[in-house]
Amino acid sequence: MDSPSRPHFILAIDGVSGSGKSSTAKTVAKQLGILHLDTGAMYRAVTLLALEKRLQPGQIREIETMVEALHWDADSQGKLTVDGRDLSREIRTDRVTAAVSDFARIPEVRHSLVPVQRAIGMRQSAVVEGRDMATVVFPDARFKFFMSASPEVRARRRVMELHSMGLPGDYAQVLANLSERDSKDSGREHSPLSIAADAIEIDTSGLTFDGQVAIIVTHVLKNLA
Repeated sequence: MDSPSRPHFILAIDGVSGSGKSSTAKTVAKQLGILHLDTGAMYRAVTLLALEKRLQPGQIREIETMVEALHWDADSQGKLTVDGRDLSREIRTDRVTAAVSDFARIPEVRHSLVPVQRAIGMRQSAVVEGRDMATVVFPDARFKFFMSASPEVRARRRVMELHSMGLPGDYAQVLANLSERDSKDSGREHSPLSIAADAIEIDTSGLTFDGQVAIIVTHVLKNLA
């Protein structure tokens, strides 16, 4: 929680899919004692709900209406619920992963979610992670990081993550999905994946999980002091 000795601040972590953003952000937030907001999970949730309604990315008006009616909440641990539903397992399936970029790139979806993300992030100090946190959503964030890793390393990590959740994961399919998503996220017209000019870039390919967490936490604590 914020206090006179530690004023409110935002720590933004952007990066490519599968670079370890979510797990790193969650652990960093825990070690710093602040909120973790996984904005990527929000776009995955929108994708899942759109697929459940059999909506296609081209049905922009219907998707926008759906998104604007959603109620989002994040508990002190950062777990997101949508209209009271915990979708944490369902949004990690290959089906959602393959489709999320097509829905996340819709300007109306992003315009609807950014104010929600800002409102949650400004309630208290938070680690916010996604693809445009430091460039669009929180451009004035005090701390900015960009995480990357080789496609092969990211694919192996994603398969391990899926298996740990009891979900199927095929390496070749995951690798193909990651490569396709990288291309779509970097090339989209609105809020493309990019590195903020003042962000610290971390290539996690050869780092241990504890190592990449330590880089961020050490930097933040040093500058807060």
